[in-house]
Amino acid sequence: MAWSQKLPSGRYRGAYRLPSGEVRYTRGGTFTSKRAAKDAATELEVKVKRPGWRDPRASEITWGDWLEMWSPGRQIEPSTVENEAGMIEQHLLPQWRDAPLAGITRHDVQTWATRMVKENLGTEEEPRYRKSSSVRRYLNVFVSSMTAAIDAELIDTNPATRIKLPPDAAGDPVFLTREQYAALSAAVPNSQDRALLDFLVGTGLRWGEAAGLHLHRLDLTRGVVTVADVTDGREIKPYPKGRRQRHVPLLQWSVDYLEVPAARDCGVQHRAGRCPSGLVFPAARGGIRDDRNFYRRVMQPALKAAGLDHMGATLHDLRHTYASWLAQDGVPLGRIAELLGHRSITTTEIYAHFATATAADIAFAMRDPREANVKQKPAVSGIIPLRRATQE
Repeated sequence: MAWSQKLPSGRYRGAYRLPSGEVRYTRGGTFTSKRAAKDAATELEVKVKRPGWRDPRASEITWGDWLEMWSPGRQIEPSTVENEAGMIEQHLLPQWRDAPLAGITRHDVQTWATRMVKENLGTEEEPRYRKSSSVRRYLNVFVSSMTAAIDAELIDTNPATRIKLPPDAAGDPVFLTREQYAALSAAVPNSQDRALLDFLVGTGLRWGEAAGLHLHRLDLTRGVVTVADVTDGREIKPYPKGRRQRHVPLLQWSVDYLEVPAARDCGVQHRAGRCPSGLVFPAARGGIRDDRNFYRRVMQPALKAAGLDHMGATLHDLRHTYASWLAQDGVPLGRIAELLGHRSITTTEIYAHFATATAADIAFAMRDPREANVKQKPAVSGIIPLRRATQE
């Protein structure tokens, strides 16, 4: 209910509350009577309680102001906060800091995004441009901020959606043949480095999943590794990408060089709970292995020694190689998706071209239907039980 307040001058002003509970006062002068001030405040109070009413002062809030209000309440990973901080400081604030939220249009955002892609970061002789995928990452942060502004009832629509960017040139994954990988592995002199490479290509684990793998997740008796812990290089999170644990069969050759370290606390900070065991692949001095260091020190020289450096294979390409071998030998895409931890089989379809039908497959599928007793094709699991593992 509206009310009036007497001012030191002897005149009155009206007061009322917004739906949020915030107190507002009548504008445009004061009143000589208490009744007139209250009536004016009552009229304003009725307006703010109507459906669809928006605070006129909301249009004055800039994106920079909103960033300060929005950021503290976000529920995102600490690593994401760190990654986004640079994007915000370098790319978003210079453009949008002083822009009123209500005045930002889709045209403004499209113009900004297009300019970011076309900006030459190099020289005239050697031009260099941002990838559209990089600009899309900056744009995603901006989209999230504007979606939150809608939820806060500061704007009606999100001007950062449906922004078009040119596609990046496709960076094709590298699929090694078994012979190529054998040459690569043989070129690694250190057995523990070779053990990690064999494990990556033999299980399809991502680097963070292998680097964060704990001993209690490795069941050498049953020949299964449980993918649950993952590291971003700073801490151990209790879930992999997609937030779902998965179980991957271990084949003998993928652990032949593995020397299981003594069970102890891993020495790395855990996001939740206490550490129950040590890391399967710790760094030489303990702690988490660094993928860039491992690639530069181990994989890059091995690729060169094996005559494969022209292929440009990365550590993540060992995961692609794992999936391609499965597809080549007839493992269904749905099962491959499960082993890789893909939430959608659409992601796994890049390996579909490896699963080409052979003449034998076609002959069996198109067998003479007039034959009464047609034998069924035996199922093949493709999984060989683990015989042993080297342990200390």
